[in-house]
Amino acid sequence: MNSWIPALLIGCAIGVGLSAWYKAWRERKAGPRRVVELPNSAYSSEGVRNQEAHDRWHRINMGRLHPINRDEVQRLLDVADEDGITALTAKDKVFLDNMTIPRMG
Repeated sequence: MNSWIPALLIGCAIGVGLSAWYKAWRERKAGPRRVVELPNSAYSSEGVRNQEAHDRWHRINMGRLHPINRDEVQRLLDVADEDGITALTAKDKVFLDNMTIPRMG
């Protein structure tokens, strides 16, 4: 009666081993998973996004801004022109983006 227990355990171990081997073999056979890239119309590089932001910020209507905001916008635009957009902090970029949003009036 006790002689079948070791045989059963050995059979289970062999089954688990074969299952793991077969799974690894199928993954190797299938190769690496393919990554589908976005279409070119949905992708823009960081340089393109920076240029679009730069152009958008330069279209800000300074006449409609409060004098304090006007001075800050002008200072940030000067920094962007001289040192590039990468010199601006994330808060500076958000501030400039907020100044481009059309206000209800």
